[in-house]
Amino acid sequence: MKITQNKHDGSGLIIFTDEEIEILNDKGCFEIPAATLKQISNHFVKLAAEVHDYFPEEVLSITSSEDDHIQLEKKEVKKLEK
Repeated sequence: MKITQNKHDGSGLIIFTDEEIEILNDKGCFEIPAATLKQISNHFVKLAAEVHDYFPEEVLSITSSEDDHIQLEKKEVKKLEK
C-alpha cells in the first residue's frame, strides 16, 4: 500500500498492489502484524503532519470522530491504469 497526496488540490491516492487487491477481494480486510501496523502508522503520521498544507479552505473545517466510517462516493473511486 502506498499513500500519496496531490499538492495542487489536496486530494490523495491509496494505491494497493495486486496481491493486496486479491486479499481485499477475498477477505474484505487485512490482518496486520504489529510491526507492519507500526510502519503504516509512521506513514499516516507523516501524512497527517503534511496533509493540511494542501487542503482547500472548505475542506479544513470538516470534522470526524473515531467511530465514523469513511464513505467514498462512487465517482471518487478511480481505477489506475498500470
